This record gives sequence, structure tokens and C-alpha cells, in this order.
Amino acid sequence: MKAMSFFQFLKGSGSDLDQTPQSDEDETVVDKIDQLDVDILQTEHNIIIYAQIAGVDINDINLSIEGDANIVLIEGRRTRPEFTSFPENDQLGVFFTEECIWGDFYRRIILPEGVVIEQAEAKTKNGVLILVLPLLNISNREILDQDQP
Repeated sequence: MKAMSFFQFLKGSGSDLDQTPQSDEDETVVDKIDQLDVDILQTEHNIIIYAQIAGVDINDINLSIEGDANIVLIEGRRTRPEFTSFPENDQLGVFFTEECIWGDFYRRIILPEGVVIEQAEAKTKNGVLILVLPLLNISNREILDQDQP
């Protein structure tokens, strides 16, 4: 069987884990939970996840590992800043365009075997969350495979 890259595995998995939950009819734009868009790069030594988080306070982002360290959960909240310098007679208004996505977001990402969770690093740069997940080097993976029955 031909080895498949992590990206090919994700693309062909058809997993329901990344589907946005169904919502009630009374939902508003702010109440909706959106799926966070990501780019995932696999190199020889790392899985690197990029997620656009412009406008998100870093304290409003939660990163966690679910299951047996094989699912990364990224969740948070994007809050529209309030314009507080309204003239006294112009405090109420009506949006004529609302294209920005505000409110809660999440993303679950299935990780391949061999990710070293203890060495994972997360940082932000120019409004992008960068999560680096090191992979066991090939010689270590071969040793692990030989040890398993």
C-alpha cells in the first residue's frame, strides 16, 4: 500500500469532526459558531497549522488536545470593537453591510501518529496563529513500530 501524506489523509477522510454544528432558527450572526479556517503543512519534521485570527484577543483563544493526543481543538471568540465616540444624538444606527464574522469559532484537527505533543509550540504573527507540532524522527518511529506487538 502506498504511504499517504497527512494532508492526503485529511482530504480523503470525510470526517464529520470538522463540520459546523447545526443551529436554531433564532440564531443571529453573533450567536453562530463558525469553523476556523486553517492551512496545514506537513514537512519531514513537523505538522504546521496556520489559522487567521486577526481581531482576536490572544486571551480569547483556547488550544487543547483531545482524546489520546490525536485531535487538536482551537476555539475562541472574535469580538467586534465598539465605536465609543458617537455624538450624543447619533448613538443608534443600522448596519447596511455586515460581512465580518464575529462571535465564537472552533476547529478540530485530527493529527497523524508520531506527533510529539509535549514539544508543540504556538505563536502569533501578523494576526495568524501558528501551531508547530514536531513529528518523531524516522528512526524513533521505526523503534516504536518494532516495540508494538
